[in-house]
Amino acid sequence: MSDKAPTIKPSATLAAAAMAGLLGAGASACGKLPLSKDKKDDQAATTATATTSADPKVTSKKNVPDMTFALFAEQCKGRSGLVETHAACGGAGRCKGMSFNKWSKDVIEHTCKGGNTCAGMSCIDTPADTNLTGEALYQKSCSGCHEGMTGEQADGTKFKVFYPKGGDATKAVADFSNRSELTHVSIVAFGTQGTNPSGYEYSNMPAYYSKYSRAEIERVVTYVRTLTPTAEEYQILSEP
Repeated sequence: MSDKAPTIKPSATLAAAAMAGLLGAGASACGKLPLSKDKKDDQAATTATATTSADPKVTSKKNVPDMTFALFAEQCKGRSGLVETHAACGGAGRCKGMSFNKWSKDVIEHTCKGGNTCAGMSCIDTPADTNLTGEALYQKSCSGCHEGMTGEQADGTKFKVFYPKGGDATKAVADFSNRSELTHVSIVAFGTQGTNPSGYEYSNMPAYYSKYSRAEIERVVTYVRTLTPTAEEYQILSEP
């Protein structure tokens, strides 16, 4: 059996249906906005060099056949956004930002969740910078969990990483210390979620992309990386 799954390129009809499904899902997330039912308008918007979409969540669409990940990431950073990649039609499209569809080669600007494209990558816009220092951000939003104290009790100099039952404290600290700065930025921006070995979903850290600017997230990461981490095992009640 081949380890490599066959590449399946969807038809234009299938791609359009996938796009419509995503846009429809977004309407319920950010308000019920009317979607275009005119297939001719949709087709014209896809093939135009740059145009305004008939869907109110999509403010512009431009075909960029030579787009690369490096160029997209550079443009995203220039607008203080954060890059998120997504395969097939599992695209995230969290909210306001820019997206690139790997099938149609379109770059779109969208104002709301669900306004993103399908397979490809998205640039999630972040709020305006409030000029808080990394230390101030840590004490405000991080120390309650990672230090175990809040407010005046927190001195902002301690940092705990957590590992699941049966894990290794030394490895947990080493894994944290060996991660790149960009990895830490992505973790702070989008949080940590997954499924544990027993099959239960977990969400160990919230996402901060909608609360702090990219620069603020980078500053708090820079500050945290100056601290010496310790490790603590966590167990959820009688979790199997």
